Amino acid sequence: MEPARPDYWTPRRLVLRSWFEKNAPSLGELYEGAVEMVFRDTFPGRVRFVAHAVREIRNRLPDVIAGPKQSGQLQYKNRMDDIVKIWKQHGLPLDGSLPMTVTEAAALPSGPSNEVSIPRNLYKAIAGLVIDHVQTREKPVDAAKGMFEAIDPRNKESEATLRPRIVHWIKTTEWFVERMHDRGKTDAEMDGGELKSRFRIFESALYAMVGEFFKSVEELDAILEDANS
Repeated sequence: MEPARPDYWTPRRLVLRSWFEKNAPSLGELYEGAVEMVFRDTFPGRVRFVAHAVREIRNRLPDVIAGPKQSGQLQYKNRMDDIVKIWKQHGLPLDGSLPMTVTEAAALPSGPSNEVSIPRNLYKAIAGLVIDHVQTREKPVDAAKGMFEAIDPRNKESEATLRPRIVHWIKTTEWFVERMHDRGKTDAEMDGGELKSRFRIFESALYAMVGEFFKSVEELDAILEDANS
């Protein structure tokens, strides 16, 4: 005999879990784990754990729904290795100290200076990395826009309707993003009392998106019927 399903696994949550299992199993595990943590009041550190799960779902869901971006991943390690090579060629310090220019003057110029001169080729290497970082780091708003357009192509033709949905999605998930790192505070000090209500809002936004993927009312009803059995 199978153990009884916890009451917090409502029909809507089972629909979400079913969709994740079919379309993004790794995110499904994060969602399922988040549900367990949110509604088990004794789970320690749950605000930060759940916040990480929601952040990962927000970041990865656009790739699942709209497809991954074609620009590829920026190879930070290789690019930084190139910069370090140029850095060493010019004899610049590797201990974080400021480079000092040796002159024939008896004393260094007086007055504070906020500028440090670097070789042109080093500047170009650093500037190129910064530019590529900006171009490949897709903003959450842009990712959400592509996701909603992929859910329903008609969204492309209705910016006025789409914008509030994007803002709601970003605002809903940002509460979690702001709380995912440890800052020496406990759950109670990190608005842990709001966790359930905030997570329910997040789930509602998810359900609104996922519901559009079910091709028929019968398919959705079958999942709900199984949830109630």
